[in-house]
Amino acid sequence: MVSPRFYSFIWLPFFICCLFSSFAAQALDTEFGTSYTYKKSTFDDDNNTEQQSATGTVSFYFAEKIALELSYTSGLYVKKEKQPNFAGAFLRTTTQFTDVYGTDLIYILADRKATFQPFIKGGVAYVRVKQVVQDDNNNPWEILYSGPSPSYGVGFKLFITQAFAFRTSYDVIQTPVNNETKINDISGRVGISWMF
Repeated sequence: MVSPRFYSFIWLPFFICCLFSSFAAQALDTEFGTSYTYKKSTFDDDNNTEQQSATGTVSFYFAEKIALELSYTSGLYVKKEKQPNFAGAFLRTTTQFTDVYGTDLIYILADRKATFQPFIKGGVAYVRVKQVVQDDNNNPWEILYSGPSPSYGVGFKLFITQAFAFRTSYDVIQTPVNNETKINDISGRVGISWMF
C-alpha cells in the first residue's frame, strides 16, 4: 500500500510547476527533454543481464542561469543466472522495475546564449523499486522498497539551433536495496532537449 507521504512528495513538484508557470509569459523559459539508455551483457545462454531506462524532464528557468527541473525515469533491469543447489543448478530470473521522481536545481556554467552549456545540478528524488524473483518455473515472489533520496550530477548541452540541443549528463542517485540500505546508482544519459 502506498503511503500518504508518497502522494505529497509527488504532488509537491507539480504544485511548484503550476506556481512557476503562472509567471512563464513574463520571466520564464521552459525546456523539455528526453533520454534513453540500453545495455545488455551476455556471459552465456544462462547468465546475462539487460537494462534500459527512459527519462522525461521539464525545466523552468526562473533566473538567467538557474532552473527548476522535474523529471521522471522508468527503469527495467533483468538478470538471469544459474544458481547451484543440491540437485545441480536452477535458473533464477530477477526482474527489477524502478520509478524515480526527481526535483533538482540546475545551474548553468556558461552564458545562456552560448552554444556549449555545461551545468551542475542537485536535489532530491523519490525512488520506488519493485523486484520480482522467479526460480525456474516456480511461483515468483516480490520485494518492494521505496523512499526519498538525494541526487546530483553534471552534464552539458550542445545547441544545434537556438531551441534544439543535444544533452548528456552523469547522474548519481541513492537507490534503496532494502528498507535500511541504499547504494549509489550511477548513470550516464544522452538525449535531446527543446527550449520554448
